[in-house]
Amino acid sequence: MTYEKSHHILEKMKITHDKMTIFWLTLSNVIKSLSQWGILVILIKFFSTEDVGYFTLAMALAAPVFMLTDMQLKSVLIVEPFGDDDNFRVYQTIRFFTTAIATVGLILYCVFAKNANKIIIVIILYKAVESSIDILYGYLQKCDKMILMSKLDILKTLSAVAMCTLLSFCSNNIIIALSSLILVSILFYIINNVQINRLAKLKWRIDIRNVIDIVKKSLPLGISVFFSSYIVNYPRISIESICGTEFLAYFGSYSYLAIGMFQIYIPLQIFLRQRLSKCYQVNNKKEFVSRVNKTILVLLAFGGIIMIGFWLFGDIIIKILYTDNYLEYSGVMYSLIVSQTLTSISGIIAIAVLSFNIYTRQAFISIGVLGVVLVICPSLIKLFGVYGGGYVSIIASIISLVCYGSIYILRLKKWALGI
Repeated sequence: MTYEKSHHILEKMKITHDKMTIFWLTLSNVIKSLSQWGILVILIKFFSTEDVGYFTLAMALAAPVFMLTDMQLKSVLIVEPFGDDDNFRVYQTIRFFTTAIATVGLILYCVFAKNANKIIIVIILYKAVESSIDILYGYLQKCDKMILMSKLDILKTLSAVAMCTLLSFCSNNIIIALSSLILVSILFYIINNVQINRLAKLKWRIDIRNVIDIVKKSLPLGISVFFSSYIVNYPRISIESICGTEFLAYFGSYSYLAIGMFQIYIPLQIFLRQRLSKCYQVNNKKEFVSRVNKTILVLLAFGGIIMIGFWLFGDIIIKILYTDNYLEYSGVMYSLIVSQTLTSISGIIAIAVLSFNIYTRQAFISIGVLGVVLVICPSLIKLFGVYGGGYVSIIASIISLVCYGSIYILRLKKWALGI
């Protein structure tokens, strides 16, 4: 077989593998987003608006803290090249300790500083287990086992929804229903560990210098995503504080619907995270830029389709998913679609910036955006109620997009000059 023929076969196999990877990643994230809607719909159908509000508040409180303690270890793990001594267990150990700190800290905060609602405590424990699974997914991605990862995630997601639905119907107790999410996650944490042990024989050799080096790289990213998550969740916390738990339920329902619709960009982000890193390492600027541009065009088109679709069929969708009283605030969905479109594009450009091995500027961008949000959020919510939360989201996404876009364009110019 000639070199040209063998090279052609290998390239064809690579394209086929890439397509299958994108397919399974997309399917996994579509099912996950649908399941998140499903769980929210289950809570709305079986339990009170106040319960839904506490569920939304719990997510808003827990998400930023776990984002901080997760420190984007998965991203650092993926872009780090394989060495002679695979140090995945170091990453796993760091994640274990930081997750434990986040869990204890959040529970103590809820007990002493806020109403220690049982729903909030259960969600904190659930997020802790999910954080532990996240780093396992990172290793599967690094080993290019994204199809296996997607299949496991699909199975976990469907199992969680089925258990939550069954227990909601049988027990009519929201604590029992949400606790099923924890049990399913623990089960799949064990299954993912088994799969990783089949891939490689990993040893628990902890080198303090290695730990410090990893933390130095990942902590700025953790700070960045903490502020980014707080930017998203602060309007929810403010709405609960200013308007009440029931209004938070309305805003949260539309927020999760908008975010869920844009989960299509998550598999693109996961795929690009690995591919852009490789393009940069081999100095393939043309493919790097092409992948980023194509992804942005896809997201713009998708945002436009979602906007038109909701304008035509929004009331029908809300009546099916939620209840008639949620229709009163359906207008907030338009601003959330705009903000999610801009946020998803900003996220793709942020991945490109990360592929340039830039680890520190993200934190400064997030701090700046959060500063603006903290200033404008209370006033806009007092003036416009739940609609104010949507306006805050648009402003935050525009600022973030401008900042990341500026860094990206400047770095491309330096790359072209060989700097």
